[in-house]
Amino acid sequence: MSLFKSITDSQIWRSIFRHKYPDNPRDQSLAVLSNVFLHLHPIKVRKSGVRISFTWCMGGITFFLFLIETITGVLLMFYYRPTVEFAFNDIRDLRDTVPIGIMRELHRWGAHAMVISVWFHMLRVFLTGSYKPRRVLSGTWG
Repeated sequence: MSLFKSITDSQIWRSIFRHKYPDNPRDQSLAVLSNVFLHLHPIKVRKSGVRISFTWCMGGITFFLFLIETITGVLLMFYYRPTVEFAFNDIRDLRDTVPIGIMRELHRWGAHAMVISVWFHMLRVFLTGSYKPRRVLSGTWG
């Protein structure tokens, strides 16, 4: 028995991927809804939702910058002491002697970029009305 076959026949694999490869729209829906990873995404996406525009993925860019802020903040936490006696000297040491000094600049520029990307994201949400519930022709909310 090959390694791939033993992995795909295991109980763990079958609990994650519960449906076989889809051939028709019903099986496509079942595959997406019964899959641990695929259920996070919609079954069908309109063409306008995939089209790249000037505000495409501003929420994703903001999340990426948040990750950058978190990682650089944790690394900077080891070198900076926020007290009156040590703060100035620690910042000077970060800039001049510590090899990880570029992390301070990444952290600072990431914070500026994150504020700008959040602003653009909120502006896009407001201008496109994305915060409103979707309207349905039958008069009910979906």
